[in-house]
Amino acid sequence: MPRILPFTRPRRWRFLSSRTLLALFIVGSVAQYLVQGNVTWVTASLRWADQMVSQQVASVRLPTGTDSPVQSVEATLELALASARNGLSALQASTTAIADTALDKPVHSASDYDLSGTVVRIADGDTLTLLDATNTQHKIRLHGIDTPERRQPYGNAAREALEALVAGQHIGVVVQDTDRYGRTVGTVYRNGLNVNLTLVEKGWAWWYERYARNDRELAQAQREARAARRGLWQDSHPIAPWEWRRLH
Repeated sequence: MPRILPFTRPRRWRFLSSRTLLALFIVGSVAQYLVQGNVTWVTASLRWADQMVSQQVASVRLPTGTDSPVQSVEATLELALASARNGLSALQASTTAIADTALDKPVHSASDYDLSGTVVRIADGDTLTLLDATNTQHKIRLHGIDTPERRQPYGNAAREALEALVAGQHIGVVVQDTDRYGRTVGTVYRNGLNVNLTLVEKGWAWWYERYARNDRELAQAQREARAARRGLWQDSHPIAPWEWRRLH
């Protein structure tokens, strides 16, 4: 008599929820931050994808007389990759800021600063607006650093990095000067964290040597960020913001 096998239901694949994936993403990023001091796996994955696409494009050979379609396809792919790079760079900046928030130093008292209040606006990667206890707004230009302009590569990522660090947060400012535009120039702190220095450490800002020539801490932070290819230093030929402004 033939053996009758018990009825079994087909196996259903179960996919992780978006919330679970986000939790894994944050945990993995914080873990890399704790071990290496930065979050690089996002951009490393992007570079790998970039290389794969470039290799596939290079391997395409169309018949003679089709140069224009080939160029059009390559241009479209380049635009798509540039957009992906900016998006993932901003994501990397936000992820690093999450790790920074978890590792804050003890809060300093308001008396340690010349100005203190809540950040109500982020103009770009190195300029913000602070609202103090008297409801007076102060436009703050971060001292000793310069971030890419909005239309410059990594400009949006730099703004996202500053936003992730201080938007809506209570900060303190040690004032250095007032610039020609009437902005207060100073070093920004959030819970004791030097925000100016952090942006350079993570590769989202340049050390502005012209205005902080003797700041060895910023100089060292830039050397380390460049060597580790963090943030904007992933670009093989990064252009300093002051050079970009001169050319544009």
